[in-house]
Amino acid sequence: MRKKKKFLVVFTGDLPTKFLGASTVVFYQFIKFLLDKDYELHLLAINTRKYKKKNIIKFLNSFKNKRIKSFNYCFLKNFFNFNKFNLLIKKIKTSSLSKSQISKIKKIKPDKILALDITATSFAKQIFDNKIYVWLGDLNFSTTWYHFYYKYFNSLAYYTFFLYIKIFVLKWKHFYKNVLSNTNIISGSNANIKELKKIGIYSEYQPYPWPKVFKKLKVKKRNKPSFVFFGNLVGLGSKSAFNYLLNEIYPKYELLWGQDGFNIFVCGSHKIGMNHKKKIKKLKNIHFLGYVKNLNGLVSTCHACLFPIDVPVGNRSRIVTGLGSGWPIIAHKNVSIGNPHLKNGYNCLLAEKSDDFVKISKQIYKNHNLSKNISFNAIKTYNKTYEPKHSLQKFEKFLND
Repeated sequence: MRKKKKFLVVFTGDLPTKFLGASTVVFYQFIKFLLDKDYELHLLAINTRKYKKKNIIKFLNSFKNKRIKSFNYCFLKNFFNFNKFNLLIKKIKTSSLSKSQISKIKKIKPDKILALDITATSFAKQIFDNKIYVWLGDLNFSTTWYHFYYKYFNSLAYYTFFLYIKIFVLKWKHFYKNVLSNTNIISGSNANIKELKKIGIYSEYQPYPWPKVFKKLKVKKRNKPSFVFFGNLVGLGSKSAFNYLLNEIYPKYELLWGQDGFNIFVCGSHKIGMNHKKKIKKLKNIHFLGYVKNLNGLVSTCHACLFPIDVPVGNRSRIVTGLGSGWPIIAHKNVSIGNPHLKNGYNCLLAEKSDDFVKISKQIYKNHNLSKNISFNAIKTYNKTYEPKHSLQKFEKFLND
């Protein structure tokens, strides 16, 4: 009888879930895939909050008849050795695992280690020197810079932090270069490939497995031009999109359709930042709905989803949900840097300037055939790329190289 291959999967933060969240959903798909392939699977979870026992049991039972061989959990006060006060004098490192924790994990003797994102990779490297396969999400040195940019955009006072942020970004780059050396890497965003290459790290882009899609509904559209803006409302993509929506798109929609001539529905599970909240209250055509349980029902009555995300970072899962659900997508062209499967005029409509957003919003409102074709091709693209069965075939090849 052939001996099963042992895999150790290392992840940090919240427990992976089937449908809740972004990276946690992707992580769940990877773990489920390894179980379905009948590997002997061991997990190492590292977090700064203690998991509740009932949540661990619920997670382990979610795989039904597939069993995880061991679930190992490390609680740490901090993932990293720095804070905002000592960063300038410290090199970025992950906090140290205890000798007993390292010894326990070493005894597993895995054939391969899958580290889910950079922090998990750094912890894995405290234990193992090789056989580490890495999946990367957004790059910390990119997100740090753009978070600063959008804070500066809304408040000139942040300009005083420019040098501090510059040093922070350089330290993150040094951390990535050290941690990712002698590993095998795939990235969930195509935007990462070029940025990593600049620091001498080579990786491959792969569409991640994404099951969160909705069945296409045939319902009557609203009479007014109507659009949906959704996301977590607090992340980098939402910050970028809010700025663009309120400052660039909304004024031109008013010029085109009048002060009471269109709808923009804003949905999300988190609270909006105070600056954006104050602006939205003054805008008659924006309706903040908070968390919407039947998002598919709402979007199906509207003419398109708006993703004016001009930050050239990441591969937004909300857009992948839109593709798989056949929702017409109007987005800033920069989203295609992270997601090269987005093709303007084929499975989405991409805008370079605010005038383009207005022009194509008018087109999608008036042209039913355009909307129908975009939706059809969006679903087709999702099925060939992000649908879990297809994307995990590429993932398997990566693990077997």
